Amino acid sequence: MSTDIFGIAFEEYIAGHTYEQIRVKIDIFDEEKLDVAYFFRTFEQMPEWEQLVLENCRGRVLDVGAGAGSHALFLQQKGLEVVAIDVSEGGVKCMQQRGVSDARKIDFFHLEDEQFDTILFLMNGAGIARRLENLQEMLEKAASLLKPQGCIYLESTDLLYMYEDEEGAAMINLAGDYYGEVNYQLGYRHWEGEPFPWLFVDYENLSYFAELAGLDCEAFYRGDTDNFIARLMRRE
Repeated sequence: MSTDIFGIAFEEYIAGHTYEQIRVKIDIFDEEKLDVAYFFRTFEQMPEWEQLVLENCRGRVLDVGAGAGSHALFLQQKGLEVVAIDVSEGGVKCMQQRGVSDARKIDFFHLEDEQFDTILFLMNGAGIARRLENLQEMLEKAASLLKPQGCIYLESTDLLYMYEDEEGAAMINLAGDYYGEVNYQLGYRHWEGEPFPWLFVDYENLSYFAELAGLDCEAFYRGDTDNFIARLMRRE
């Protein structure tokens, strides 16, 4: 059974260990450390793109990969009905302790018989597809949960810049795996999690697979570090 790194870290944060960090290892980056406190940020502490998305949410909201529940809590305070889901048992327990009204431990792909006005895939939530070949399936699943006129907000980052030379030319092996497919491993204090795949998709590929899934795609936000938020709606 894989170690629930987020769950352990969140539980300890609530218990008063507020200055701890999660170790983040990605196979194409150097190891980084992320403050656990980042997952407990207020609306004012969130980056601009998250604030813009949350201000545009309406109706019944599904927060996929909700973590410690900071987005869900803000939306609840606005008076919206929010279903916050995560595969981390400790994360869901944390959300419940913090007051998220409907926090569930469930895989997004197993969610059935529900409809939402807004679906959120924030914090590079496109990665839930894990591989590019699975992206259409993920988007089709999201479309099946979306009410007419509903919106999906999906965050990702184009990692092409990692493969550019000094003149800006891309150095990619076109015969290899998609350059946005990476492998993560998380650690916290003496705990180590199991490696897992994650997807960072570029906007052009996202648009292509969205069309195959019957969704219209538009760039809602483009950041300065190759990150973006796409807004997707079911094609009429």
